[in-house]
Amino acid sequence: MRGSWVPLVLLWLSAPALGQDFAAPAPAWPPGPPSVLLERGLPTATAVPTFEGAVTRWHGIAALSTRAISGSFGWRRLRAGLGVSQTGEPDVGWTALAVALGAADRSGGACLRALARRDRTSSFGFDATGAAVGGEVGGGAWVEAVTGLHVWASAPQVWMRGAAPPLARPLEIGGAIELGGVTLWISRAGVMGSPTGARGERAAGLETVRGPCAVWIGAREQPLRGGLGLAARAGALRAAAQLESHPVLGETTYLSLALGGRP
Repeated sequence: MRGSWVPLVLLWLSAPALGQDFAAPAPAWPPGPPSVLLERGLPTATAVPTFEGAVTRWHGIAALSTRAISGSFGWRRLRAGLGVSQTGEPDVGWTALAVALGAADRSGGACLRALARRDRTSSFGFDATGAAVGGEVGGGAWVEAVTGLHVWASAPQVWMRGAAPPLARPLEIGGAIELGGVTLWISRAGVMGSPTGARGERAAGLETVRGPCAVWIGAREQPLRGGLGLAARAGALRAAAQLESHPVLGETTYLSLALGGRP
């Protein structure tokens, strides 16, 4: 987006897995927070309404922080989500609005997501005149192949128009297997700008749940980096934090507070 080339160069060098509009602390599987629905197009199996607020500080740069509020809703198999986020400060950041609509049950789900961004020439961003505007449409789907084994595909940017997004996000394919109280996952995503047939970006991780607490770790290549996350639930309230390292740039910190969702 216009006026934000310095942070965008840093983000391009870091090649993070998540987009920058609704990133929040969560393991790659299972889908749960509204941010996953809006970012990756993967709906949760439960129809319980969830509201989430999240803050991400990218590579330790305060001026590059993202603040997001989102919610997801369900009725029978129908799933829907809505969210707004802001990244950076006025004149060097942008505002994003996202919606998602799909269906899911215990055996699988699919969703379409659409997102519009506008440069922040004013405090809010969408009330500005003459600011650069961009949009994208994509989606995702998952299925339980056999009991305890899930596979998914996420393509958030199938169609784009207007100003280029801060990050290019190609197709990602992954799988997860549940082994008692531990979930293992692996995924592979394309790398934008690489020659056809080049090796994609691979990731792997695991999550363990003990009572109201969950801990997960993950690793991703190009460049090789790792992350650690922790979540705790008290009734309908869920607090989560995640820290991701980088061999060159600073650490990225994710924080969120959610109300509702899966028990």
